[in-house]
Amino acid sequence: MPGRRIREDHTQYRDQVKDKVKSRLKDYIKTGKKVERRGDDYIVVDIPVIELPEFRYGKTQYDGVGNGEAEVGDTVGDGPPLPGEDGNEPGDQTAEHTMGVGVRTDDYIDILGEELGLPKLVPKICGNVKFEKVKYNKIAKVGNNSLLHKKRTFKNMLKRTISTGDYNHKDISNLYPLNQDKEYKTWSIREDPNINAVIFFMTDISYSMDEPKRELIKEICWYLEKWIKRFYKEVDLKYIVHDVEAHEVDHEKFYKYESGGGTRISSAFELAGEIIDASYPLDEWNMYIFYFSDGENWDSDNMKCIDYMTQLQQVCNLIGIGEVKGDTGWANFLRFVDDAIDEKLLDEGRVTTSTINTHSDVLRALQDFLKPDNVREQPF
Repeated sequence: MPGRRIREDHTQYRDQVKDKVKSRLKDYIKTGKKVERRGDDYIVVDIPVIELPEFRYGKTQYDGVGNGEAEVGDTVGDGPPLPGEDGNEPGDQTAEHTMGVGVRTDDYIDILGEELGLPKLVPKICGNVKFEKVKYNKIAKVGNNSLLHKKRTFKNMLKRTISTGDYNHKDISNLYPLNQDKEYKTWSIREDPNINAVIFFMTDISYSMDEPKRELIKEICWYLEKWIKRFYKEVDLKYIVHDVEAHEVDHEKFYKYESGGGTRISSAFELAGEIIDASYPLDEWNMYIFYFSDGENWDSDNMKCIDYMTQLQQVCNLIGIGEVKGDTGWANFLRFVDDAIDEKLLDEGRVTTSTINTHSDVLRALQDFLKPDNVREQPF
């Protein structure tokens, strides 16, 4: 009995910790507080320290109402000041202390989707391309001993001994399986649709793209990557940087490239189209493109970008355009894209836009990019 009660108390304690973690995560999301990440699999959440309850014996060192004598009807006041409250002695009262708790990134992303009302993405079933999946869902009379179905074998053994009259519950020495009793697990091959995705993250690395802008880009890309990965078996990540020319780079260089040079945004969309044509057949892949810059570009090149985007929107699930800390006097690319959407040159269900100026804009931008027009209507 004591062991069972202790397990119940510890279960309640773990439930309290889970509730605290979820509550803090929701606070992080509502206030836009930046989460600390530990690798790809965990984030760290600060929650109040919860101590296991325990009995403490002995007399308190202070006298007063609640600790000493009093009469019925006496007014209960604050009592005498405790050491430290009058400002003359060190305080000895406790305050809230916190501890970092690791939370699985997938769990955090699920809560994020629920709180922000992010819609589920709809993977495009990739044509007739299927992959084979082995599933142990059949029974055979022959097989490897490692695949012996012990429960079914035991039942067969029991049925046989009872039917032959050999069963004696006082003597079970004759209870052992014969070959005729044995059954083995076996498999079948099931073909499932091949549902894969590729995400293109593209950014400007011209002279105007400083470190604060890159930090915001890195953060929004992390959220977009984690959300999209919740809906696909395999996800490829492609990184493209550009000044007047575009280059494919790895993850580290994407965020560490030194800024410099001029700007020609169309080069990034041109390169993305070439990579898709060369490596990602339309009947095998779902494609997402997210482009980030401060919006500074030549008007003539903006029109080239619109031309490339009209072609890409025919093969992509989503194209997101983000303006990061754009100068209102020089930033014009996002305005061109919005105008093209208004003029129906670009599909509002496939092309989305957002502005990001501070950390607090990141989650709002996530909502802007993942509009429900091209996804399921039911929120996550």
